[in-house]
Amino acid sequence: MRSTRKDWWQSITDRRDDLLVKLYKARAPYAELKQAVLAQEKELIREARTRAESLHLQQLTAKLLLTEAYGADAGWDEFGALLKRIERLGYADITHRVHVACLYVQSLPRFPKKALQAFAMLNDVERRLQRIAKSHYLRREGMQSIAHARAAAAASGISPSVTDRRVPSEKRR
Repeated sequence: MRSTRKDWWQSITDRRDDLLVKLYKARAPYAELKQAVLAQEKELIREARTRAESLHLQQLTAKLLLTEAYGADAGWDEFGALLKRIERLGYADITHRVHVACLYVQSLPRFPKKALQAFAMLNDVERRLQRIAKSHYLRREGMQSIAHARAAAAASGISPSVTDRRVPSEKRR
């Protein structure tokens, strides 16, 4: 084991990168990639010293799997389950929220019935970003990502109606 936690986290990054490179080079199908990543997650969690470290590892894994599921054109059974896992685990940071919301909106051509929830998530992230100083790079980059996701959805003919722009819990009953 490494001497400091910073070194340990770097080793986590290196080991994850090595695994992904190996799987990409082998052109592993999504199911095989998922199995390998989850097996590695178990191994890494055993090395974690705190619940927070374990949770962060799980958050990173869930984000990675969602990205790979999107790239593999996974069905709603897989994609939806990963979204639920991410919601249950929480988000590592604002960039994680932006990434998940943008992937969800960009996946709408496959799941058009989920447009209301996807755009509600995107609107929530946009509101969170607006609380960050206008000059901050996270706000600029996040807003660019959101604009790109909206454009991608619109190019597929999917857009929220004006009344659907609020989060469902904010709608009047």
